[in-house]
Amino acid sequence: MKVDLDGNQLTKSDYNINPAGFTIHSAIQEVREDAGCVLHLHTLDGIAVSSCSEGLLPLNQTAQFVTHDLAYHDYEGVALDHDERPRLQKDLGNKNHMLLRNHGTLTVGRSVASAFERMYHLERACSMQVRTMMLGPRAYPVEPSVIDKNAQVFGNPDRAELRSTDLVWPPLLRKLDRIDPSYRN
Repeated sequence: MKVDLDGNQLTKSDYNINPAGFTIHSAIQEVREDAGCVLHLHTLDGIAVSSCSEGLLPLNQTAQFVTHDLAYHDYEGVALDHDERPRLQKDLGNKNHMLLRNHGTLTVGRSVASAFERMYHLERACSMQVRTMMLGPRAYPVEPSVIDKNAQVFGNPDRAELRSTDLVWPPLLRKLDRIDPSYRN
């Protein structure tokens, strides 16, 4: 289905537009030319971490892969009001990962592969945090200088060996090719 930024359906379809999803996705696609794909999930661990006042903590390498590029947006109720779009846009800014407080996770990418891999790391970081916190209140600390070092490494788009679209997406496609190559049609 194809819709414009006002929510008008441009192609015929047997399916309906999710109005809350449209509000969120259109807000980002309206201002981010690099938003070839926007993903938004309501997973158990993503919602749990988005509901914590601390948000996502840099407890491990996977979380540090995300936290330098993570934005937050406060919950305003079911996203049916298009007046929320400017606040979503402002809160996301130029970041590519977002925790929608008390709601879920969101990622932006130039491609489906890029948005998916960002979501993969964000969701895994949330799951790791939930599991770590279940073990008790004392996580092993990471030195602030290491967190800063990783922010510089992970935030550098010229680091080809860390480019997310090279790390997770190709192996997943190979697996899908083995399981059911019909998706390519």
